[in-house]
Amino acid sequence: MPRSPFSEHHRFRYLDPAMLASVAGIELAARLLVEGLWASRHHSPLYGYSVEFVDHRNYTFGDELRTIDWRVFGRTDRYYVKRFEMESNMDVTILLDVSGSMGYEPEAKGRLTKLQYGCYLAAGLAYLLLHQQDAPGLVTFDSSIRVFLPPRQSRRHLWAILAELDKAAPGRETGIGAALETLAERLKRRGMVVLVSDCLDETDSLHAGVRKIAAHQHEVLVFQILDSDERHWPFQQPSSFVDLETRQTIEGDPVSLRDGYLRSFQEFMETLGAGFRRSNVHHELLETTTPLEHGLRNYLLRRLALSR
Repeated sequence: MPRSPFSEHHRFRYLDPAMLASVAGIELAARLLVEGLWASRHHSPLYGYSVEFVDHRNYTFGDELRTIDWRVFGRTDRYYVKRFEMESNMDVTILLDVSGSMGYEPEAKGRLTKLQYGCYLAAGLAYLLLHQQDAPGLVTFDSSIRVFLPPRQSRRHLWAILAELDKAAPGRETGIGAALETLAERLKRRGMVVLVSDCLDETDSLHAGVRKIAAHQHEVLVFQILDSDERHWPFQQPSSFVDLETRQTIEGDPVSLRDGYLRSFQEFMETLGAGFRRSNVHHELLETTTPLEHGLRNYLLRRLALSR
């Protein structure tokens, strides 16, 4: 009986088979020039273009003749095939927000927190990237960078990323702009930076960080994850509202606060989106109520269509 492709991943809670199945065969295509390879070539077979020799194995029927090491054959009178490890077409650094606001727990039972949703997204992207011959990396941050795993293309590195996601927990205040600026200095190879965050931070600082990343010729993609409570303000009963990062508390009647909150939130979203458009950044909004396998698949298909 063939082995399930997911059986070896059971120990990683954020590697979801349903999500992986939904995006199987879809590529996260680059739009920009990535270390000398045009985006239109990103999905092309690259045998012999950029490979590194690893070792030999015995020739088996059906192997291409050009892979036979004829020098070894001359010495041993036996056929051996050269094995190569494909170098990455693209480095993709996933920047995951683990600040306090990402840990918001809605009253509705069974709904994921924003951080849990982001971890599923990051795990799925890392798995997808590795299987399309790209190199995933992971950075987690709150007010500063907490974990830095630079992009690498190996199964062992993927396991390291998944292990860090399993340990992710809400931290302190948010510093998205500072994290982006620090990351811009640490990344040595052009590629893609994927920000996974609720983006609940000062927009001027956030946009400055995005511009810094873009100035280093990285492509920037933002997955903004929000809870439906934040977008629609469903609260009815007098409540205490606690800032998950500063612990500041506001007492009030949510019904009387609703209109003012929704106006402020709409202004924030418009300012955020306008800044992303000016920097040529892809901005995708996902609610935690949206099944991730649907949200990610739909986005990847739209992006792939645009890249063509």
